[in-house]
Amino acid sequence: MLVDDSSTDSPSGLLGLRSRMHFSGRLDVSTGGQRWSLYLYMGRLIWATGGPHPRRRWHRHLTQHCPHLSPNEIALPPTDENPCQDYQALAVLVKRQQISPEHAVAVIRSTVIDVLFDIIQQEETKPVTFQSDASDMLEASLALLNAEHLLAEVQQQWNIWRSLGLADHSPNLAPVLRHPEQLPEHTPEKVYKMLVSLVDGRRTLRDLAMLMKQDLIQMTRVLVPLYRKGLIGLTKIPDLTPPNTARLTNVPTSAISETPTSGIPRSGIVSSAPLTGSSKAPVVACIDDSLRECQTMERILTEAGYQFVGIQDSVQALPTLIEKKPGLIFLDLVMPIANGYEICSQIRRVSTFKDVPIVILTSNDGIIDRVRAKFVGSSGFLAKPVDADRVLAIAQKVLPIPD
Repeated sequence: MLVDDSSTDSPSGLLGLRSRMHFSGRLDVSTGGQRWSLYLYMGRLIWATGGPHPRRRWHRHLTQHCPHLSPNEIALPPTDENPCQDYQALAVLVKRQQISPEHAVAVIRSTVIDVLFDIIQQEETKPVTFQSDASDMLEASLALLNAEHLLAEVQQQWNIWRSLGLADHSPNLAPVLRHPEQLPEHTPEKVYKMLVSLVDGRRTLRDLAMLMKQDLIQMTRVLVPLYRKGLIGLTKIPDLTPPNTARLTNVPTSAISETPTSGIPRSGIVSSAPLTGSSKAPVVACIDDSLRECQTMERILTEAGYQFVGIQDSVQALPTLIEKKPGLIFLDLVMPIANGYEICSQIRRVSTFKDVPIVILTSNDGIIDRVRAKFVGSSGFLAKPVDADRVLAIAQKVLPIPD
C-alpha cells in the first residue's frame, strides 16, 4: 500500500535519525518525471534503483567491482514490473559463488551512493515527493547498509559538488569537446591525450571516472575550468540499450536462478570457439556490441573464405584478440563502457598488434572523429551500415586468401 509522505524534509532527515529510521519497505522519491526507489529494513538500506540511467549504472559498478563478468550477459534489465532484477541477479551470482559477498556489497554500496546523491541534488534544487510502501520488501538481503552514515558521506560529496558551481549539473551528464583544437593551449599533454581519447559525449562523468579509476569529484575538478572556458560542454545522453531486449525481458526472473553456472557466457564472444571458416584461412575480427552487426560481418567474411571472430563485450576485446591473433580488426566506434578510441589505443600497446590494420566502423564520419582515430592508431574508417563489397575490398587488400 502506497502512503503519500510528501515533505519538505531533506533525505538525511527522512532516513537518518528521525521518523524513517525504523521504516521497512520501499520508499519512492519523485520529481520532474524521474523516480528513485530505496529499499529499507529497519532503517538500513538494502538496495536503490531508478533515475535516468539504471542500466548504465549497473554496467559501471559491475565492471568496476566484478571485472571478470560481462554486464550484458548477466542481469535482466529492470522493468516496471520488476525494478530489482539486477539486485536479484547479484544474489544468484553470490549463491553460485561467481562473485564473493564482498563484491556484491561493493556493487550495492556504490549503487546506493549514486542514487542518494541524485536524490539529494534533486531535493535541494527541485520540489520532490515521497511515497512509502511497507508491503514491498526485498526477499534477499545481501547487505544492510547504515543509512545515516551513507547519507552523511553523500551529503559531503554534494557540498563539494555544489562548491564547484555544479549544483544544477548532474554527474549523469556527458562531457563533450567543443573546441578540441584549443585544448593544447589550456591543458598538460597528459590531460589533453585523455580528453581526446575518452571525452566524446557518449559517456557520463560517472562513466569516465570509473573508466579512469579516479574519484568523481577529483576528475570533475580537472574539467570544470575547461567547462567555464567553453572548451567542454555537458549534455544529456540516454541510458544504455539492453542487448536483445525482446529475448531478455520475456524471461522470468526465476529463470536466472535455474540456469546452470556454465550457461552464463563470460566473454561476450560470438562464433569464436571455434573460429568460423576454414582453419587455414586468414582471421578477421569484429568488435561490436551489436549482435546483428557481428552476424552480418560474419556472413560477409566467412562466405568469402575468411575465419571470423566476433566480440561483443569491449572488456573482453583485448584478451580475445591476443588468443585469436587476427590479421585484420574491424572496430565499432560507439560502445558502452569503452569506445572504439580507447580500445584501439589499448590494442596498439600490444606489440603483436602494432602493425595489424584496425578499421573503425562508424555512422559519424566527421573530421574530429578522423583526427582522434588517427591519434590512437586506427588505419581507416568504414561507414555503417556496412557494405559487403567495401568490407571485402579491405579484407582482400590486407589479407588476400591464398589460392
